[in-house]
Parts: sequence; C-alpha cells; structure tokens
Amino acid sequence: MRVIARISALTRPPVRAVVTVGVFDGVHVAHQQLIRSTVRLAHRLGGTSMVITFDPDPYVVLSPATAPPPLMSVEARLRHFQALGVQQVIVIPFSRRFARMSAERFIQRVLIGRLHAAALIVGEAFMFGKDRLGNMQLLRAIGPACGMRVMPVKSICRGGHPVSSSRIRRLIQDGQLAAARRLLGRPASLEGIVVRGAGRGRSLGFPTANVRVQPHVLPPQGVYAVTMRIGQKDWHGVMNLGTRPTFGRGPVVCEVHLFDYSGTLRGRSVSIALMSRLRGERCFPTASALTRQIQRDIHRARSRLTHHSVD
Repeated sequence: MRVIARISALTRPPVRAVVTVGVFDGVHVAHQQLIRSTVRLAHRLGGTSMVITFDPDPYVVLSPATAPPPLMSVEARLRHFQALGVQQVIVIPFSRRFARMSAERFIQRVLIGRLHAAALIVGEAFMFGKDRLGNMQLLRAIGPACGMRVMPVKSICRGGHPVSSSRIRRLIQDGQLAAARRLLGRPASLEGIVVRGAGRGRSLGFPTANVRVQPHVLPPQGVYAVTMRIGQKDWHGVMNLGTRPTFGRGPVVCEVHLFDYSGTLRGRSVSIALMSRLRGERCFPTASALTRQIQRDIHRARSRLTHHSVD
C-alpha cells in the first residue's frame, strides 16, 4: 500500500481511481463496508483503490476544547486500510486553511483535478467542505458531468441505530466492550509504548509491562482480560488500568501482566485488545490480599480468553 503524505505529493493521477473519503476513526464495520466496496469496484475496473483521510481529526483543529478522544492512531488506521486491500492512501494534513476550502473546490481540485477519479464511494449522509455544505446532492450535480461516478452507501445499523465512531466511544467509556466489539468488528484496543515502571508487579510475583498509552478513548478503570500484540504475535494477559490505590493513589497507569511471555519489552510499541472486563479497581488492606486477588484475576482471565468470552 502506498501512503501519500499530502495531495501535492501526488505527481500523477492514479489509473481509474476509485475513491472513498473520511476520517475513519476506528475503521468500524460501516467504514469497512465503504472501503471494501471501494476495493471491489477498483478491482472490477482494473483501477486503483484509494482512501483519502485526515490527520489530525478535523474536530481537533476546529473545536479542540470539545474534540473527542480518538479510537485509534493514524498509524493504526493505515494498518487497517492495508489489511482491507487498499492500494493508495492520501493523508491530508487538516488545518484551518484546508477547512476553508469549499466543497465545490474540493471536488474540482482534488477529486477530479488531481485524482481524475472514476468513482467516489461515500456514505449517503456524507458532508464535506467549508461549513460542511457539500453533500450528496452537490456531488451528483458536479461529479457525473466530469466523468466521476458517485455511489452513495446506506448506513449500517446495529440495535436500531447507525454505527458511528461517537457511539462506539460512548460504549467503551461505559465499559460495554461486547457492544463496542459488535460495532467495531473486533475488540476495542489501546496502543502505546512500554516504559519503565515502579517494579511493584515484579515484587508481588507478577511482572508487568507499564504501557504509556497514546491518546485514546479509555474504558472505566479496572482489571481486564486482554491480548497484547507484540510485533506480529498476540499474547494473553491481564491488564490493570487505574491509580493503584493499595499503594497510595497516583496518576492513572496501564499495567499488563502477560501469562507466558519472557523477555524485555521496554521501548516496544504494543497494541492491547480489551477482551473482557473482570472487575473494578479496589483498594486492598495488604499486599498479600492484593496478591491473592491477582491470582484470581489471572485464573478468570485465562478461562475467558481460552473460551473467547468477551465482556
């Protein structure tokens, strides 16, 4: 998959480009439908499947005080695009200047002028351009006359409501991991880098990887059965997300004890899939009481992970 850092870096238009556009935060099941449709049509036309996405999320630029936390990093988005078979991705650096581009100019300058798009596949409620004035009506008025087929895709609904990134955020924040998984098409996850910790887990007999989590939607504080991806391999484990009240409350930390892993992880980038919530965080009267509870947590986590149980 070719990743293009900005529109100006595209030196020549792709062959019969079939394009979809969006932030695609979470790459959830509705996003996946758009992207798979784009890949299939490009294959039928003998053309190029393309995704246009934005970094940072427009909300971060236009409304930083109220911008929601992301479901995933742009790097994770790119990995999912590649797994879905996308051939080229343009990552547009979103800025206030770009936000002032009218919808008409985006169509004429980017989709037609730069990409010579053969087809555009977007959700039927897609809005874009300055003040979000661009819509399906405008695309249909301009696109076909310029040789660009416009193909709206109906929203996917689950539980009587459309699948959306904002809905998934609320589910994760409420600890409803099974419901979030149904909308994402996979478990919710956290990404981060393993850093030096206080060493308390090792002193209790359960060494942990202290993960500095990237900005993400976080589930409620507590203990979770997880799988951690290190490189190309997944490892089962148990994660504590919280303030470690037994040892005096501090900042929220993410600590993962892996069941069968041995080796040094410090400095490694990892992804943590949240498979099941085991319990809330509690303050224990002694370190021994905490140790006994960790043993019970590990037993429950092993059982749930072995039987692929979630939430």
